[in-house]
Amino acid sequence: MQCTIDTLDLNRSYETRHAVVGDAKLTLQALSEELSRRGAPKKNAALVDEIRAAKQEFLAKFRPWLDSNETPINPYRVLGDLMKVLDPKNSFVTADSGNTRDQTSTVYEAQIPRGFLGWGNVSTLGFSLAGAVAAKLAYPNRQCVHVTGDAGVCYMMGNFEAVARYGIGITTLHINNGGYSGYGPGFWGAGHDPYTWKVSDHGNACMANMAKAVGFHSEDVDKPSEIVPALKRALDENARGRPAFVEFLCSHHPVHGGWVRSA
Repeated sequence: MQCTIDTLDLNRSYETRHAVVGDAKLTLQALSEELSRRGAPKKNAALVDEIRAAKQEFLAKFRPWLDSNETPINPYRVLGDLMKVLDPKNSFVTADSGNTRDQTSTVYEAQIPRGFLGWGNVSTLGFSLAGAVAAKLAYPNRQCVHVTGDAGVCYMMGNFEAVARYGIGITTLHINNGGYSGYGPGFWGAGHDPYTWKVSDHGNACMANMAKAVGFHSEDVDKPSEIVPALKRALDENARGRPAFVEFLCSHHPVHGGWVRSA
């Protein structure tokens, strides 16, 4: 079922079996009222068990990486520790395009409305900063975090000064692996031409220093054991009205959940 206010969106990206043209809020209200009128259906225990088993089978592939002690740090370890530190009932997370988006959306579990901003396969690099800032302004008491990579951080650097100047307490997590993992050498072979994926490594360009220069609390992390303490320090700074930037020296690991396709 697809609900949209623009008929041009129907069947645009995927097959639409049931189309509803109208405002999403009004449509959901009408659906809720109709379901209430019909009465709650009986819970299908077998279906619930099937969904739970499929979810666990899917996550089993990623669970070892969420706890990985390898160095350079596996990006999934950063996400796993983030979920341990954040208050799941009082936080907001989003991620930039590319591997940071695909990896975060694969394993991060939001537990409250507007606790996670996902935006499909749109490649608007740098938007995660705007998303986190907007969330903090809308929900000042929430922990607001955005995850970005080497490409995304380059699109947002010019806006960091304003975030610091206005004392917007958000945390930027930079997955720094010295390149654009979706284009470089990986599990599929040698990758593209190096000019399309390689960027300066941490030794030549420390983004944490850049963020510190404009007023952020900042640090870089190269050991898995230091992820949780660094995240806690960042969130403590946020609570005092200071933005934070944590740079994680990570490996190239372009593995994530795939898109669901019809059979």
